[in-house]
Amino acid sequence: MKKANNFSAFIKKYSSDDFLRLHTPGHQGRCQFINNISPLDDITEISGSDSLYHSSGIIKDLEDQISRLYKSQSLISAGGSTLCIQTMLGLFRGKKFVAMRSSHISFYNTCALLGISPIWIGPSFLDFPREDQLAKELENALVSTGEPSVVYITSPNYCGASVNISKISQICKKYNAILMVDNAHGAHLKFTPQDIHPISLGADICCDSFHKTLPTLTGAAVLHFKPGLVDRHEAKHIMSMFGSTSPSYMIMSSIALCVDWLKSEAKLKFQKLQQKKDSVVKNLHINVLKTDCSKLTIDAQNIKNGAEQVAKLLRSDKIEPEYVGLRYLTMILSPFLSEADWNRIESCLKKIQINLNNGHIEAAHFPPPKVKISPKQAFWSKSERIEIKKSAGRIASKCQWICPPGVPIVAAGELITPEIVELLAKNKIKYIDVVKNI
Repeated sequence: MKKANNFSAFIKKYSSDDFLRLHTPGHQGRCQFINNISPLDDITEISGSDSLYHSSGIIKDLEDQISRLYKSQSLISAGGSTLCIQTMLGLFRGKKFVAMRSSHISFYNTCALLGISPIWIGPSFLDFPREDQLAKELENALVSTGEPSVVYITSPNYCGASVNISKISQICKKYNAILMVDNAHGAHLKFTPQDIHPISLGADICCDSFHKTLPTLTGAAVLHFKPGLVDRHEAKHIMSMFGSTSPSYMIMSSIALCVDWLKSEAKLKFQKLQQKKDSVVKNLHINVLKTDCSKLTIDAQNIKNGAEQVAKLLRSDKIEPEYVGLRYLTMILSPFLSEADWNRIESCLKKIQINLNNGHIEAAHFPPPKVKISPKQAFWSKSERIEIKKSAGRIASKCQWICPPGVPIVAAGELITPEIVELLAKNKIKYIDVVKNI
C-alpha cells in the first residue's frame, strides 16, 4: 500500500483498498451494527443521557447488564484498558505489587504516577511464560513482601499466550494477595466454547479491551471486579481522576450494541470461529502456536527472513496482520470473517515456504532488569536525551518501548546494559531519555 500524504487520506485509502483487517478493532470493518453508528450518537451529558462517572440511569443499566453477563461488578470505560488499569492501581495504591515484567506500558506509566515500585516476575517482552517457573517466581516474591500484596498478571499477551490463571489464583489465595489481570486481549473469553475469562478462573479484578476482540469502537473497555471487592463509588471517583470529563458517547453506544450481540449471538459465533480456525490450521505446514480462537500466531523461526517475510506475503494479498516481530506474527480472527475471507487467509498461508537450512530466527533475549531507582523517581527526575550507542551504563528516565506490542524494552529507573543497547538499536531506536547527573 502506497503512503498517503496525510492522516485523513491514509485512513480513506486503507478503508477503500479492500484490505482484510486481521487486527484490532474487533469489528474489522465487517460488523454492520457498528458501521451504522452515526454522528447522532455523538452527544454529551445532556438530559436523560446519564453521566459515566456518576452513573445512575441508562449507563448504570448498561453496566448492570454487563455485570450479569460476566458474573462480576462491571464498569465501562471510554478510555480503553489504560483507564481501567489506572483505576485498578489507584484503588490499591499503597500496597506492594508483584507484576509480570512483560506488562503493558500503561501499567508502567501508572506506577510512575502513583509511586508503585513492583517486584518483577516472569518473562520479559513476548516470551511465552513457563507455567512452573512463573509459579515459583510468584511464590518467592509473595514470601519476600511479607505482607498481603497485589499480583498483576498479563494474560493473554499480545500474541495470544495465556498463563494458568486458576493456578495463579490458588497461590494468591494462599498468601492473601489480590489477583489483578490485564485481560485487554481477552474480553471474548467469557463466550468461547470453554469459559476461560479471568473472573471465572479466580481473578479478583481485571480489565477487558472490548475493542480488541469484540465488535465495538476503539477505546471501548470494561473493568470487572469480584462482587463486593471494592466500593463502586470509589472506583468511579478514581476513574474520573484519570479519564476525560467528556467521554465518548459513540464509544459507549458501541458497547451497548455489543452487549446485545453478546447476549444473543456471541457464544455460537465464537464456537464456529474455533471450529473454522482448527479446520484451517490443520491444513497448514507452518508452526502455529496454541492460542484461543481469536488469535492465529505463526512462529517463524524456521522461515527465511522470519515474520517479516510472512508479513510481506500477507500484504501482497492485501491482508494486514496485528503484529509483526522478528519471530512471531499474529493475526486477530473475528466471528465476522466470511467464507471468502477464510479462503483468502488459507490460500495465502499455504504459500509460505519452510527453510530449515537458512531460516531459524531466534526470539530476542531480554536480560533480567536491573532496577537502580524507583519508576517515580526516574520519571520525574531531570533528564537528557542521548544517542542509544552512548547510553550503556546510564539509567533510563522514561520507558523505552515499541508499539506494538507496547511492552518496554527498558523501564524508567532501570540500568541500560550493552544487551539493552543492542536490542534498542535492532528495533531502530536512535535516542533515549536518561537520568541526568546519576
